[in-house]
Amino acid sequence: MTPRERVLAALRHEEVDRVPWIEGIVGNGIAGAVCGEPISVDWSVAPDGFSTMPGDQLAEEQKKVNRVLGKANIQFCAFAPVFCHRMQKADDGSPVLVGDGMIRTRADFDALFRLPSPTDSGFVDNARRFVAHKDQYCACACIRLGIGVTLLSMGIEAFSYAMVDDPQLITDVHDGYADWTAKVVPILEDIGFDVIWAFDDVAFNSGPVFSPQFYKQYILPKEKEVAATFTKPLITHSDGNMTPLLDAWLELGQQAIHPIQPDVMDINMVKDKYGDRVAIVGNIFMSDLVYKGPAEIDIQVKRRIEQIGVGGGYIVSSSNSLTDDMRPENVLAMRDAIRKYGCGCDACGTGSGRRPRSN
Repeated sequence: MTPRERVLAALRHEEVDRVPWIEGIVGNGIAGAVCGEPISVDWSVAPDGFSTMPGDQLAEEQKKVNRVLGKANIQFCAFAPVFCHRMQKADDGSPVLVGDGMIRTRADFDALFRLPSPTDSGFVDNARRFVAHKDQYCACACIRLGIGVTLLSMGIEAFSYAMVDDPQLITDVHDGYADWTAKVVPILEDIGFDVIWAFDDVAFNSGPVFSPQFYKQYILPKEKEVAATFTKPLITHSDGNMTPLLDAWLELGQQAIHPIQPDVMDINMVKDKYGDRVAIVGNIFMSDLVYKGPAEIDIQVKRRIEQIGVGGGYIVSSSNSLTDDMRPENVLAMRDAIRKYGCGCDACGTGSGRRPRSN
């Protein structure tokens, strides 16, 4: 099977010859360290939200990493602009991004909320250049359904006040983003992207930003409407503890959820309760890839494949991204463990969805 075929089969809960590995972002530092050559991927975006790096170069640089690691995907950014002064990680230690939002009032929304044309020729042409260079890999279009970028553009404080004082402001900001995404995704699907990957952080380590009731009343109906129009598989991402929101989140009808942050979520519970409904992506702990050793990484990958890979529907990934502070030998150990335990053959376990053999 090709890397693309493995990912798409895993998303359909079908048998694969080896459990695939995908990542959201691979930092240039760790990429260069494992590849033994400089890697230059520019993940920055222009003010309009679109990638600033030529699509062919963006694909080729990521493919260098894939050839060394056996990773299956390449990523292209199709985010709408964020209206905030800066973005940073949340104070509670979770990898969730929070923004110093600029849309704090109705007047701010009326004055600032302008989105680029989804049919912008520069954006479309660049996306075509990217897909033309995807080769055997799974080309993922990175989007935001709406709520993640709403939180960034409003900021946690203004969003929290608006939940009580003016929920219609949240709805208007969110729906503006969601409607824009609904216009962008068909273009990306027509160009030839294989997977739509939505990055919408809505939880801290302590739990979701809002209650399931708020989400179901003000956010979910619009996002379900938009997601229902997608023709390619949808992966949804949120860091933090999503456990209280899982039932509502899965009403989106996505094919997979990512990354099941291991220090605050129980992946075995997620597999047992939801594994027949949705594929699971992730859970190799970022902190362990930084601070532990190859032996520990080998054990962790083996355990995930044997436990979460049973019955199919599992894709290995870190619990967010591969970052420059990770130990190269740990990332290579992750690669080697996937090859060793994820092949699905009778000699070494479960990768294709078979039950683990007894030892």
